[in-house]
Amino acid sequence: MPGSVGDECAATVAEALAPYAWRDLTDRMLARRVVGAVDQFSVAFFLSSLAGTGVGEIPPVEPAEVGDERVDALVRWLYGQQWRGWPLARLCANLTAYLETWQAERVALESDLRRLLEGH
Repeated sequence: MPGSVGDECAATVAEALAPYAWRDLTDRMLARRVVGAVDQFSVAFFLSSLAGTGVGEIPPVEPAEVGDERVDALVRWLYGQQWRGWPLARLCANLTAYLETWQAERVALESDLRRLLEGH
């Protein structure tokens, strides 16, 4: 059975982090690099789904902006974790799964608030 998109994303993030001394990164810089790699994966995945569109050569990942709220969410999740002792694949799987859950919860909350404000 082929892997899921989440597995593919986690593997892509791990590949993007592998050239770095990722265990030496601060929590925030790790989170910025992970979010940047997830964004790059998402764009490449979307483009590859369009008929007749080639992704082309993918440049090295740029870290996400400092103020990105997804970075803050990952930093909060990393707090207290012993992530430097984990294998890179496990770290990336955990981070991408958490980010996906965080985003789904955020969308659900926004939807609930919208319904509440509309009086439904």
